[in-house]
Amino acid sequence: MKTYYFTKLFLITVSLAYGQDVYTPSKLVNPQIIVDGILSEKEWENAIAVDLDYEVNPGNNIKPKEKTKVYVFYSDTHLYIGFHAFQKPEEIRASIRSRDDLGMISDDFVIIAFDTYGDSRNNYLLLSNAFGSQLDARAVNALTDEDRYDINFNVDHQTSGKIVSDGYQVEFKIPFSSLPFPNGNNQEWNFNFQRITFRDGIPIELRSQPFDRTAPCQICQTTDRLVLKNIKIDKRVELLPYLAGNITGSKTDILGEIEYEKLNPNLGLGLNVDLNKNSTLEVTLNPDFSQVEADVTQIDINSAVALEYPERRPYFNRGTDIVQYVSGAFYSRSINNPLISTKLISQGKKERLFFLTALDQNSIYQVAGEDRSYIGQGEESFVNVIRYQRLLNKNSRLGLLSTNRYYENGGYGNLFGTDGWFLLTKNLRFTYELFLNINKEPNANWIDSNDFIFGRSVTLNDQKFDGKSLYFQLYRNTEKWRSYITYRDFSPNFQADVGFVVKNNRKWATLYHTYQTFPNKPALQFLSFGTKADIVYTYENYLKTISVDGILSVKTLFNTEISYTFDFDAFKNFLGKDFRNLESNRFVITSSPSESFSLNLNLTVGRELAYNEVVPEKGKELKFNFIPLIQLSNKLRISPSIRYARLKHLDSNDFYYNGSISRFSIRYQFNNFFNVRIISEYNTFTDRFFIQPLIQWNPNPSTVFYIGGNQNSLSDFNDEIHSIFRVDQTQLFLKFQYLLNL
Repeated sequence: MKTYYFTKLFLITVSLAYGQDVYTPSKLVNPQIIVDGILSEKEWENAIAVDLDYEVNPGNNIKPKEKTKVYVFYSDTHLYIGFHAFQKPEEIRASIRSRDDLGMISDDFVIIAFDTYGDSRNNYLLLSNAFGSQLDARAVNALTDEDRYDINFNVDHQTSGKIVSDGYQVEFKIPFSSLPFPNGNNQEWNFNFQRITFRDGIPIELRSQPFDRTAPCQICQTTDRLVLKNIKIDKRVELLPYLAGNITGSKTDILGEIEYEKLNPNLGLGLNVDLNKNSTLEVTLNPDFSQVEADVTQIDINSAVALEYPERRPYFNRGTDIVQYVSGAFYSRSINNPLISTKLISQGKKERLFFLTALDQNSIYQVAGEDRSYIGQGEESFVNVIRYQRLLNKNSRLGLLSTNRYYENGGYGNLFGTDGWFLLTKNLRFTYELFLNINKEPNANWIDSNDFIFGRSVTLNDQKFDGKSLYFQLYRNTEKWRSYITYRDFSPNFQADVGFVVKNNRKWATLYHTYQTFPNKPALQFLSFGTKADIVYTYENYLKTISVDGILSVKTLFNTEISYTFDFDAFKNFLGKDFRNLESNRFVITSSPSESFSLNLNLTVGRELAYNEVVPEKGKELKFNFIPLIQLSNKLRISPSIRYARLKHLDSNDFYYNGSISRFSIRYQFNNFFNVRIISEYNTFTDRFFIQPLIQWNPNPSTVFYIGGNQNSLSDFNDEIHSIFRVDQTQLFLKFQYLLNL
């Protein structure tokens, strides 16, 4: 479901300006404005007006049928922007949502895009629907949609929205102190305005600038200019204390009562200081990184490697867009439980710097192999991450990275590298990453394995080793064709101790080529088809994989996108055994035909390996995810889901595995800041059930109060009493974190 939302967000933020308009709004000394979602004539009479004159999808830069007016003025300390989206009120899609709820992408909403440095390194996106529900993100230029957006980027600002007789209105009040931009009281920012609405169930994208669908650089194309003079730059000093506590209890036997332990209180403190407008220092002491909402459990029963989970901790999400690598050189969740951490982020007109240190109390140690990965729970370690990026010009940038991890009982992992991004022509882009690692294992029992990797034992026993990784890609996009050539190279001893690398010893080449067209018809709004071919060799020049995919993608009626992939592995080697003719059919359907219903369906049918058998064999695979979202009212929605996977023997009715994970979520959103929700999940692979009720208040990105609990069944007792609704273990928790501006 998340990939679907990111894809939609990508489509609505692609732009290329054919020209550049300059806007100089009025500056008001003491604006008397109440942010209530009503654009009163008295409050906005001195604002300049900007029209959204272009329908960019499904129409290609045509005059839109829908009218949208945007009004802009500013004061010493704030920027004020008001949208009036004209529409019949009964046709508006909108629900009251919590902050950064990706479900908002199914609503009517408006977008402000800023490139405050004017250098195309990123766009800051502020979104609001008709009820003033907020979503903010940082957009960077990347190939995949999930890598393109950092939705954990936060701008502390006010929004309010109202549905009126001729549409809806939204007011934004944006403090200058909450946005990054160059030093100086006189500013010129690149910007554009956008709106998403629906016409006969089809999403319509409007904007204040035209765009070119052929451009490989998407964020390079926010180019209208906003001139702001004599603004006041306040340095932020923010204190973020928190108080948390939890009580846990469990049964010692199946018929016994739950016995509770003592209350476990916890205190912590965060400090955020603007050294200047371009540089921010953050310090966190004993941070509470417990997640408010449980991760969606991934099906890993047939995975030979560790699975990657998204980062949800705000401290590690802020600024880390600069350390996102295809090679997995940095993975913030490898810093598991820091006692103290500091972070320096600096962005000038020509350069960016990211410097992170942490004292991790429970380190994760991961070893990548040719076909399997190995993971263990380590002890204390000290972590350094230094990232520098230099902007050569608008179309070229170079970067350096150094990560270091030193373990308390000996051993270290050092990684050094460089990367680059170059827009060679209007349609052609080249990127590369090169990393070298120098490691010494700790002498520890964190990993129990008798396996060897290129003559080196997986067991941790003071061995020294070094390795390298190389990645480069040439990417081309035109109106009709999208293509890329990629090469990845991971040496047998490549390891990233502050990263996420699960496979190595491979030289991997990929060729991708698809045809795309935009018929802009209700039944066929978009069509693409093409192929992707992969070939993989080991460092011993043994053939590892030959794979060819056929790819088809269609956007059609009822706001529906359908994609089909035929994946044919002509040859695959796993653990030294050769397999041939592994084929699978993958279908993905995403649809949002109305405000009240949307769904995501993934189906895979074909042949796959049983990777975790003692002797891997081929089997018949069936796998599907069915995730609907039902909006019962503006405030109430439910989301049941089921993820099922099975692998059957080719010559019998026996299964290598056969199970599912069922999840149910219900949420009531009282207003944009306060909600109550209940999440439950039953996993047949482990025969475990949990339920998590939660009450949350979140008035700004940093202030949060929540109280909730987890109730679980324990598989240890399943042989005595089997009931999916049994509760054998429970935890009650609360947290109060409040942002203080000093």
